[in-house]
Amino acid sequence: MNKSRVEAFTDAIIAIILTIMILEFKTPESSKLSAILPQVPYMISYAVGWLFIGIAWYNHHYMFSKAKVITRKVFWTNNFWMFTTSFIPVATAWVGRDLNAQGPEIFYAIVYFAWSFAYTVLTYTIAKENERAGYDKVSQSIRDMKIYRAFMSWKFVGAEIVIWVLILIYMPALQMLLIAFQVLFVGGNFNEDSDKLF
Repeated sequence: MNKSRVEAFTDAIIAIILTIMILEFKTPESSKLSAILPQVPYMISYAVGWLFIGIAWYNHHYMFSKAKVITRKVFWTNNFWMFTTSFIPVATAWVGRDLNAQGPEIFYAIVYFAWSFAYTVLTYTIAKENERAGYDKVSQSIRDMKIYRAFMSWKFVGAEIVIWVLILIYMPALQMLLIAFQVLFVGGNFNEDSDKLF
């Protein structure tokens, strides 16, 4: 399968998702600066979502740049990952109405965990398909991605679930902080060669 076509399709979908997210931001009717204050929860939620998608795209770009083989399995797992990503604008908008509301925060957590699962499956599939094609070094460098290693660590995932449940029960607004922290320090911990591929 043509790798550049799959990348272009993915980039277009991600661009649409990011565009939908900003369209949820409502322009105040008043010209007073204080009129923007009701939008602050959405701005926080939007900033976390933007960071989340931006770092995910960078890691996605790394995998596709390294990959020598893109198969039907990779195409369909990539579609599954984009499908889960497409729910981020809905979760972002709902959480943006009330950062401390339990229902929207639980929905955001469900979206985040579905996205994490899809991203792990995508990474595994790209690595496995390239390994089958004889590109062992490519496969290993993809498996060495910090985000993949974190998602494959049962200790990390188990601790994350316990912390997440406690946050959602006692202080749902902290979830945005937890996601921002995880995205920056796990997803944003790129492989050393990530900016030397071209």
